[in-house]
Parts: sequence; C-alpha cells; structure tokens
Amino acid sequence: MIAAAMLLAATAADPVAGTWEGTSLCQIKPSSCHDEHVIYRFAKTGARQYRLDAYKVVNGQEQYMGPIDFNLDASGHELNGSNRDRAGIVHPWLFTIRGKHISGKALTGPNGQVFRLIEVDKH
Repeated sequence: MIAAAMLLAATAADPVAGTWEGTSLCQIKPSSCHDEHVIYRFAKTGARQYRLDAYKVVNGQEQYMGPIDFNLDASGHELNGSNRDRAGIVHPWLFTIRGKHISGKALTGPNGQVFRLIEVDKH
C-alpha cells in the first residue's frame, strides 16, 4: 500500500505523466485530416523520456491512434517527438508545457508546414 501511494505521489508531481484532453485541429484544408477531440496518456519511460498513447474520441468512444515517444528538454517545458507515417515519412511533434496546459504542433511537413495544432489540459 505504501508503494502504491508513493507511485501515485510521484505521478502527481510529474509535469508530464498523466491524462491530457483537448483538441487536435487541422491546419491544411482541404485534406484527409479531420479535427479531433483527443485524449493523450503520457507515461514516463526513462529520464526525461515519455511515451504518449494517443486516442481520438468518436461518438463518445475512445479510438487508439498509436504511441509516440517524446523527450523532455532540460528546461522541463518542451517535449519533442516524432512518428513515421504509412509511407515511412518521419513527422516531428513539438509540445510546450505551461503548468497543466500543453500547446503543440504536429505532423509538420517537409517544407515546415504545420499539419495540426494541439491544445490539451491535464486532468
């Protein structure tokens, strides 16, 4: 029981680990992209390392979109990650943490064009 309380306290104190919810809005229209209500679950995987399990909410149901690994910078305010699409192209993700709010941009194209803007709050 003490170990469980210590784990809960450590997660509560962590600036990233936990559940975040908000929006992921498309910036390139028309496209195959859709605006989404998202739930992001971050888990600490190492020193300054996190895994994001991303979900979109469709008709009130969470649909898993996949994981993305992130690194937290030395300031503790920026998360950097990337994912690879079906064509094998790597897309960077950059999140800025301000207390219990994350603002970010995702799926930046090769010409620097931002595909999504993310705004989520920690539960």
